[in-house]
Amino acid sequence: MVLRLLLLLVLLIASIALNLCLGEIQLSPSQVWHALCEYSESELIADPTSSMLWQIRLPRAAAAAVVGAALSLSGYLLQSLCRNYLADPYLTGVSSGAALAVAIALATNVPFFMLPFAALAGGLSASLIVAIMSRTASGLSVTRLLLGGVAISAICSSIITLIMTNLASVGRVQGLFYWLTGSVSGKGWAEVQPLSYYVAAGFICALVLSKPMRLLSLGSASAASLGLNVPVAQWSILLAAVVLCGSAVSLSGLVGFVGLVAPYIARTAFGTDERIHIVAATGIGAVLVLVSDLAARTILPGTELPLGTLLALVGAPFFLWLILQHKDEAI
Repeated sequence: MVLRLLLLLVLLIASIALNLCLGEIQLSPSQVWHALCEYSESELIADPTSSMLWQIRLPRAAAAAVVGAALSLSGYLLQSLCRNYLADPYLTGVSSGAALAVAIALATNVPFFMLPFAALAGGLSASLIVAIMSRTASGLSVTRLLLGGVAISAICSSIITLIMTNLASVGRVQGLFYWLTGSVSGKGWAEVQPLSYYVAAGFICALVLSKPMRLLSLGSASAASLGLNVPVAQWSILLAAVVLCGSAVSLSGLVGFVGLVAPYIARTAFGTDERIHIVAATGIGAVLVLVSDLAARTILPGTELPLGTLLALVGAPFFLWLILQHKDEAI
């Protein structure tokens, strides 16, 4: 287990290094190392390599890593809550609510720098509606949670389509389309720093909730008989998952399937300890988005592919494979 965690750490470091070295302008490892070690304000002004590394590539790599970690942690929490490996952060309506809020903001000429705040507010609002619909006397109904999320997503998608067909500004239509396809391009330290706080807080919450999640895996009735306050545990898990996913979506736009793929790999490859799963899922999610973002900007020279679309091309077949692997059992 320790060797697997060390391997994951090596993969994470290698993914970050490749993101710093590769691009339209290739940098050698020695150039990257020198720029990282010799950081200073004067160096940023005098050396274009240092400026590009510190102001463009490093914050972009950090954005990809924290978005992947946030989505993966959110997926792990929701899968534990639903006791279903096919549960995904977007099933709770977070992404559709965030997308609708961005569409409304663009339609009402809200400044572009306000879009992340609109996305976070929209995602949290949609999830709150779904959670209220799912509330029962004994806690959250998982079935209602999933069905409510699907219904809210369908409603939000329909409204987004109507807004897009009536946006007068071509630039704002393109901006909404760009946001819907997902990307971490152009993200700076000012955008990455708040999300890193959410990820750190979510990681700590997930570790604290590891025991309640283990008890909930036995079923609500069994968990209650063992002394767990089931409603409190369910609401805590859901809130942590929603905040993680909403904050990630507010930074990167719609980036799907990370919360499905990374937690499943963590559970499959890293034993049965929930705390190890949480650590592994965080790292795997970061690596997945880092590698995908690198591919998005290097596969076609001079062209950047949408990150969300590229991940969907990988995640959707994985989703189908996962269904086929478990076709004879409830997951």
